[in-house]
Amino acid sequence: MALRPLRNATITFGLVSIPVRFYTATKSEDIHFHLLHESCGTRVNRKWWCPYHEKIVSSDELIRGYEVSKGKYVTFTDEEMDTLETDDNRALDIAEFVDLKEIDPVFFEKAYFLGPAPGGGKTYNLLSTAMKKQNKVGVARWVSSGKEHLVVLRPFEKGLILHTMYYADEVRDFGAIDIEHGAIRDKEVQLAEMLIDELTEEKFDPMQFHDDYRGRLLDRIKAKAQGKAIKAPEKEEEEGGEVIDIMEALRRSLEGGRAAAAPRHGRVRRAPRRAAVKGNKTRTPVQARKRKAS
Repeated sequence: MALRPLRNATITFGLVSIPVRFYTATKSEDIHFHLLHESCGTRVNRKWWCPYHEKIVSSDELIRGYEVSKGKYVTFTDEEMDTLETDDNRALDIAEFVDLKEIDPVFFEKAYFLGPAPGGGKTYNLLSTAMKKQNKVGVARWVSSGKEHLVVLRPFEKGLILHTMYYADEVRDFGAIDIEHGAIRDKEVQLAEMLIDELTEEKFDPMQFHDDYRGRLLDRIKAKAQGKAIKAPEKEEEEGGEVIDIMEALRRSLEGGRAAAAPRHGRVRRAPRRAAVKGNKTRTPVQARKRKAS
């Protein structure tokens, strides 16, 4: 099904203008529940209560207010907010081009596909092709929904994609969190690097990852809708696995082909031993599979 455009905009850089359209690039597959009145099963409604008039008010009676001092607000109507923005052809003015690796992913917020508007196909293809060849992304500003956004335009498949970004003052200081630093040995680092190499893939394939929790929840919803009772499974008692040091955990993880899960207090439990052995030489399962395939 074809995507419907959300809004129009114009990409500008230098004296070049490219009319484009926004399309939603992602969608949420989260399962949402409604709140019901337990005694009758009726869905409850959200209400806005005015403590001054002591009554419920409707949404068309509401306006925006910014608190400038205790209990004192500066108010804005929707029409006044609209005057802060330009018309529907809002400009995406590219201020600079940079390498994508120069932008940390912590700054990325939302993603939108950008498609050419009528009359903008040639310059749209020109920009996306040139950016792809140069391996560059464009940093721009864009005003929408009552906010000036910092955005990144980058080549994506056969066109362009736009990412809205957080400003630097919106990203919290990492130094504000407490980190316990423990001394590490060179040998530990070497074993950790070997484990990383063991689990490294040449290319990321997002299709191999699925939301198993959502699948279980949908199965439960279907079962309850059919009148089936849901019983919590009996929990098996966890075996008191041997607690070993980090060096031993890394070695066993390499032998088993999987990193051992680290429980609380910084201790590491034994990883299952699943090494493929031939003679006196030990191979990891990954190496064994590769040898078998060849």
